[in-house]
Amino acid sequence: MATNVKINYINRSMNPDQPTIFVFTKNMIPTFDVLKEGIAWRTMPDIGKSSSSTFVFPIISQVRVNWGGSNYTETLNAEIGKRYTVQKDDTGIVLIPNGLASQSNAIEVSSEVKVENGCSAELIKDGNVVMRKEIVAYNQKATFILHPKLYWGLASEIQVGQVLSSAVLNTDQFFEQDIEGVSSVDVVLEGNPKDGYSFKIENQK
Repeated sequence: MATNVKINYINRSMNPDQPTIFVFTKNMIPTFDVLKEGIAWRTMPDIGKSSSSTFVFPIISQVRVNWGGSNYTETLNAEIGKRYTVQKDDTGIVLIPNGLASQSNAIEVSSEVKVENGCSAELIKDGNVVMRKEIVAYNQKATFILHPKLYWGLASEIQVGQVLSSAVLNTDQFFEQDIEGVSSVDVVLEGNPKDGYSFKIENQK
């Protein structure tokens, strides 16, 4: 993905349950578990039949670190192939750029601070968390590897930033959207209670 992707969601389904549509992406590390660690990056509630919702999946990512539940470092623009380290200086706990990641396709966040229960590292796009490593211990790191795919699902109860394991999902099967080389696209939901529901791609550029 070399550019921002404009995505227009259109509801053409007949769904009286009025589910919330959610979008997430995967961390392409071998240990990543979608249902336990996937995070709702974008949600679209109350989009009725023939209504739509437009958003942008940006090429730019940011990183930040949380500790103690309510404390956050500055949010930094993050480059693929770079490492960012949370450490303590004369002013307190800060996040700084710190050279290259161990993998050229990764964004890494390492910890050099000793805090109760460790830190939480977050990767952010368009102001919302897209990936999170819940516990980064002292002298450990979080590794985020993006790939140009988004995943779509339906849920009875879900909010932006919520881990999929704590949401009420309507299915554990997700629609995969490849956004490599795409600048704009319509994603359409079709179906009804009898035949089920499915997403499809239209008007992709």
